[in-house]
Amino acid sequence: MDMKRFNEKNMHTALQKIREELGDNAVIISSNQNSTGVEVVAATDYEAVANSDVVSSTEVYERSSMVSEQVATKTPITVEPIVHEINTSAIQEEISQLRAIIESQTEMISWRKLISQNTSTRKILQKLSISGFGFNLSKELLGGVRKINNFDDAWGLIENNLKDKISITQENVIEVGGIVALVGPTGAGKTTTIAKIAAQYAMKHGNSDIAIISTDYFRIGAHDQISIYGSILNVPVVTANNESELHKALKIVKNKKLVLIDTAGLSQRDPRVQEVMKTLSKLSKDLITYLVIPANSQLCVQKEIINNFMSDSLNGVVVSKTDEASQIGGILTALIEEELPLAYETTGQKVPEDITRPNQDEILTKALDYGGRYGSMESLHSTELYCELVKNV
Repeated sequence: MDMKRFNEKNMHTALQKIREELGDNAVIISSNQNSTGVEVVAATDYEAVANSDVVSSTEVYERSSMVSEQVATKTPITVEPIVHEINTSAIQEEISQLRAIIESQTEMISWRKLISQNTSTRKILQKLSISGFGFNLSKELLGGVRKINNFDDAWGLIENNLKDKISITQENVIEVGGIVALVGPTGAGKTTTIAKIAAQYAMKHGNSDIAIISTDYFRIGAHDQISIYGSILNVPVVTANNESELHKALKIVKNKKLVLIDTAGLSQRDPRVQEVMKTLSKLSKDLITYLVIPANSQLCVQKEIINNFMSDSLNGVVVSKTDEASQIGGILTALIEEELPLAYETTGQKVPEDITRPNQDEILTKALDYGGRYGSMESLHSTELYCELVKNV
């Protein structure tokens, strides 16, 4: 292999020299800039370097000649930019996480300052928390009384604000009847609630215009349980094991003024929940659907139940088992934040006594009374920010 080093003032001149001395088949081994111009090493043995990354001198020469010609004719040279792909989604996620951390720390500092300076705010936060009200709702309520130092004045505003936020359904099916379906998780108390509604309606209007439809074909013995209530109340119970049978059952009892539909009890995470809700949404334009939620469950569970059973056909909530709960501020928080009205409250297992239709004053009074009797600082919300705020209260 014939190899030679060339030192010239520029690459164009070097390539001309290489071509003259080594021929058109010469290849460039290396090239470097130096203080006097360029240093180029070229060779004549193409086979020796065929598998390397060297570039043919002819190719380089042609490129150099083209560039020189463009410069001479003042033709613009288009240079394609090198584009590097950047994972912008990962960067955005990191920025969002940093922003959340900064906002959390800023909020904590702000609330620490408020709690330490305002005794009234500290007392309100304590009272709301031991009654089970959620932190986000408590924070929103406190935002309206930050500048009020007198506890009684501030608390009066808090109570009025809470009452305004609690919504009660307009319809009262115990008084006027209707086609009513109860949905909810297993063990929430749907079947017993149906028996209470039917019994109270019978006490006011007689039992001749009542019918019960049982669609709970998932749970063993479910039809038997509702049939026992039907026998005691002397009202017919029709079973429906699928959507088609449910439509037929409605036609059978179409002349009844109060039709109560007992649906299957399913975990809020069961995929069949949405099947049940879709079936009910297509059933009748006059259907009233109530979601039954036990008050003795955690706020996060109550919210999960609402979110998974939520549909356009949902009219309100029956809060069950308030007699078993130590706090009911949690379920009120869930109803307020999810903007769902309260239809009924069940307070025990007795039929027909243990069902009421409370107003805002009654349910809020009960929530605060439960907090005073059964609530404790140990039951406060477990979020780090919340614990930080109340640990010295």
